[in-house]
Amino acid sequence: MILPIYLEKGLEFDGVIVYDVSKERYSSLIDQKLLYIACTRALHRLILFWQGQKSRLIPEC
Repeated sequence: MILPIYLEKGLEFDGVIVYDVSKERYSSLIDQKLLYIACTRALHRLILFWQGQKSRLIPEC
């Protein structure tokens, strides 16, 4: 199932893939809230993809 982030609120999934978590895409307060929603929907597996610099909202691992 592919859903936009704003429709995911209140739902949970076994795995979530978030595409293009780059510095350019997720930088504002609204972006921060959307990324939080997307990342917290995953019950077991979360996969984040980015090209170039990742968003500052993603911690170093």
